[in-house]
Amino acid sequence: MKLEFHPLANIFPLIDGAEFDRLCADIAEHGVREPVVTYEGKILDGRNRYRAAQEAGVDCPLEVYRGDNPTAYVVSLNLHRRHLTESQRAMVAAKLANLGQGRQSAPKGANLPLYEEPERSAVSNASAAAMLNVSERSVKTARRVRDEGVDDLQSIVERGGVSVSAAADVATLPKDEQAVIVAKGEREILEAAKRIRAEKASVRREERIEKIAEISKGNAALDTSATYPVIYADPPWRYENPPIGSTSRAIENHYPTMTLEEICALPVAEIAAPDAILYLWATAPKLAECMEVITAWGFEYRTNMVWDKEKIGMGYHARNQHELLLIATRGSIPPPAAGTQPSSVHREARGEHSAKPEFYRDMIEGFYPSLPRIELFCRKARDGWAVWGNQSGAAA
Repeated sequence: MKLEFHPLANIFPLIDGAEFDRLCADIAEHGVREPVVTYEGKILDGRNRYRAAQEAGVDCPLEVYRGDNPTAYVVSLNLHRRHLTESQRAMVAAKLANLGQGRQSAPKGANLPLYEEPERSAVSNASAAAMLNVSERSVKTARRVRDEGVDDLQSIVERGGVSVSAAADVATLPKDEQAVIVAKGEREILEAAKRIRAEKASVRREERIEKIAEISKGNAALDTSATYPVIYADPPWRYENPPIGSTSRAIENHYPTMTLEEICALPVAEIAAPDAILYLWATAPKLAECMEVITAWGFEYRTNMVWDKEKIGMGYHARNQHELLLIATRGSIPPPAAGTQPSSVHREARGEHSAKPEFYRDMIEGFYPSLPRIELFCRKARDGWAVWGNQSGAAA
């Protein structure tokens, strides 16, 4: 009786072509040197040896798997035997995800027939990614190829012909178009992926321009007819090198940015009272530029506070998890009353893009409850504050 392959074994592709021919020749000459391992009555390890033995007409020794983690067993053996690319490992992880970790223990007292498989526990994307040493993002990309790509496209990735990311781009096309592209070979798949990415980038660019134009309709000149002893500001910094991995949180997807020169040129010194305090938000890469802004606006740096966002972000030299609130003064405005100062570090999960915790506006109000306050680049108006910014919904 011909044995079936176990689903866990099938997460790895079979060898074929010249490689399989060499295995057949070796087994025909030397026999099967390593037993084929079965589990639940199916081949768990040794599918290629079993196929080659049948092809060569050679007996194939069998042994039953006695371990307690067949998934780890299969993955470990195949990763040690094969030199798989990251894309190939991602495709394996995508097959593994939700396949199951192997047979669960039967309920106490149950008398299940050997051929009856209890329900398997799901393997998460994160677990599958860890087992195959790839990122969760790669696993999700591979799952798109498996869910939306034609069979031949999946096969090409599995044998290492093209990257899983290129295949995922082609998989966005209707299946009849995919089939035509795949039939022309790997080079055409790569060219098609480039075209699709270029088209997507063009669409995203137009959407960003439209969004920026819409947001910019709220721009207004900063009114200098009033002065304020308390100023709170979160400038829309322009990043020449966007943070690594930035996509949906890219700054100009949300509001128009400004150069350092444009921010420094704002007449903040004219709206600041002779005795005033400035609370200025700064990201780590823009710290030096923020110091220039403080000087340009007529203030002197005093200290800073740290907002720990709880979740790690992106970055070139360090993955940023915090922002700084710089504190600067002019004249002789008194500091907060002794004993009212909070810790210099506040931990709170980030919310919507660029939104800052209400903790800080509450803090400023508590420090100076009777003084006029203005928030520059305001994105959400608040009672008791004058505001300026194209997303504030009001004008100062």
